[in-house]
Amino acid sequence: MPPGLRKTALGLAAAALLLAALGPLGRWLAPGSIREQLAAGRDCRLCELSGVDLSGLDLTGIDLTGATLKGADLTRAVLKTANLTRADLRYARMEETVLEGAVWVNGQICGPGSIGRCLTPEMTVLMNSGHCPGCSLKTGTLAALDLRGAFLKGADLARAMLSGANLTGANLMRANLTRSVAHQADLKKSLLSEADLTEADLTGSDFSEAYLRKSLLTTAILRQANLVKTDLRQAVLHGADLSNARLTGADLAGCSLKMADLTASDLTGSNLQEANLIGARIDGTRFAGAYLVGAVWVNGKKCGQGSIGRCVQ
Repeated sequence: MPPGLRKTALGLAAAALLLAALGPLGRWLAPGSIREQLAAGRDCRLCELSGVDLSGLDLTGIDLTGATLKGADLTRAVLKTANLTRADLRYARMEETVLEGAVWVNGQICGPGSIGRCLTPEMTVLMNSGHCPGCSLKTGTLAALDLRGAFLKGADLARAMLSGANLTGANLMRANLTRSVAHQADLKKSLLSEADLTEADLTGSDFSEAYLRKSLLTTAILRQANLVKTDLRQAVLHGADLSNARLTGADLAGCSLKMADLTASDLTGSNLQEANLIGARIDGTRFAGAYLVGAVWVNGKKCGQGSIGRCVQ
């Protein structure tokens, strides 16, 4: 065999051996569109499918354990008996997605009627009664649901999809909402004291007159959120994005706003007594009438007596 052909043959053999050794992963490194690959196989554990258009595909029985489907389009896809254990489905579109018999992210089975959302036993309880304290609703699809006055104290809603949900007056005290997505959700007058909203995306949501005392909002996204007259005393907003948020009349006494982004936010008439603003971005922030006595300013210096509307150092 000529040297050139020998090298080519050895290269192809090595590639084939590598794909065989990689097993299921090898198929996903082979040529062809992702949709074609999914149609051809039913094993996509740990696959990276963020933002991929999977709409309308029949993915019955597929194994998506640990897969990243962040922002994927699963509209009208069929995922009957699929395995979605530990998959990341944040921001995914799931309108009319068929999930009957699928293993959900939290290991529970999606029951009959699971169209557009997985009806686990605890999700069914919530939808039927409006209450499910301490329930495991991890990565649950609660988007656009009417949950006014719901009792969800201590519930696990980590990575839950809550965009457009109405949770006015709901009790979410000590609930786990880490990395949840709640765009334009209505949480007016809700109880969220000591709740964990770390890394939650709460863009444009309404928290007016809500009670978030001692809540954790580290690196949470609260862009354009309504926090008018919200109780945020002793809350931790370290690194949170509050740009263009409305915080007029909010009580932020003793809260941590270290490294927070307050660009163009409105803190008119708010209480920032003994709040920590070290490193916060305050470009275009309105502080008219804000009480700043005892607050630690962005430069690390303490605001003295007479600090109303501005920090007197």
